[in-house]
Amino acid sequence: MPISRKKSRIVWSRSSKNCARDKRSNGMNDKNEVRGEKAMSVNRNQEPITLAAARTEDMEALRRIAIEAFAPDLQRYGTMPQGIETREWHEQGMADGSYLAIFAGERLAGGARIFDLGDGRFRLGSLFVDPSLHGRGIGSATLAAIEQRHPEAKEWSLDTPAGSERNHRFYRHAGYVKVGENCPDPASDFLLFDYLKLPLLAVIRDADLPWPAAETQERSIAPIADERNYGLRQAARAVLADAEGRIALMRVERDDYHKLPGGGIEGDEDAYAALRRELQEEVGANIEIGEAIGMTIEYVAGHRRKQFSYAYEARSIGSPSAPELTKSEQAAGFAPMWTAPEEAVRLMESDRPKTYVGAFIRARDLAILRTYLDRQAAE
Repeated sequence: MPISRKKSRIVWSRSSKNCARDKRSNGMNDKNEVRGEKAMSVNRNQEPITLAAARTEDMEALRRIAIEAFAPDLQRYGTMPQGIETREWHEQGMADGSYLAIFAGERLAGGARIFDLGDGRFRLGSLFVDPSLHGRGIGSATLAAIEQRHPEAKEWSLDTPAGSERNHRFYRHAGYVKVGENCPDPASDFLLFDYLKLPLLAVIRDADLPWPAAETQERSIAPIADERNYGLRQAARAVLADAEGRIALMRVERDDYHKLPGGGIEGDEDAYAALRRELQEEVGANIEIGEAIGMTIEYVAGHRRKQFSYAYEARSIGSPSAPELTKSEQAAGFAPMWTAPEEAVRLMESDRPKTYVGAFIRARDLAILRTYLDRQAAE
């Protein structure tokens, strides 16, 4: 079935891979003004990474860097971002205010185009860094500086070639999650993956757990200081409501806590498909996905894992079927239950998980639920 999302304006079909994107996503609107002041971040070498409005005198250097940066795409796919090799593309970005130049120290290192789509939604256009400077953390520092430049942003979107594993790793580690696919040319097999980054609700580390880790099970791996070396996991979760306004929780009997339904995003699966699959497996529910709630980040030091969880409102459609729990979930005593949202918060607040991971789950899902309740109260 095609998926239509109001937020991202993406419609796609996994079977046909045909797609249509809202016209605003091409960045051509009258809100693309970049602030005049600079924004700065620092890369992994403690080198200042600065953003500033691209200037005419830098155009030829930026065009050269862009062509070199996207040369692998041209060689592999026979294409690169439309028009980026032309002077007109760069002139247009400077004229409409969407074009930023990236500086590493005093050196021109690359460029990016940022589009304001309205309602707190921003789109990251073509981001490119001089290939001779790759591996220095300039791209990651640039993303941080871009977000610093637009604190009003509620959502970021972008797309990148489906076959570019390097790009997928880069954007996923930065908090972006795949939400769909699109074909710029239906006559071609060239495919792009669509990504979103949601508002950040909470960052959770060992020190944020509400009781000493010694009261839970021992960590399976000794912590390491550099969180950049953690393994990455992405997951989709939901505050799933039924027709009576109750929400679904999973009771984990063995480890004595409750959690929101949801789980890991697998392979090239997108967040919406993962959410539908997980809620069918855990709760037996067919769902309609609503508005995004936001995302959380967990730095689970004992497991050397960085986990992004993307949370959505959802509504159960029809009568639930029997859950399809895995053997490990059955052994842990997973069982779905339905309760009022306020009661769900009370249950989680009174939980004292017996496991290290359970303590993270409690903190994460409380952040999601409290945000959901605050939103409901404000409506």
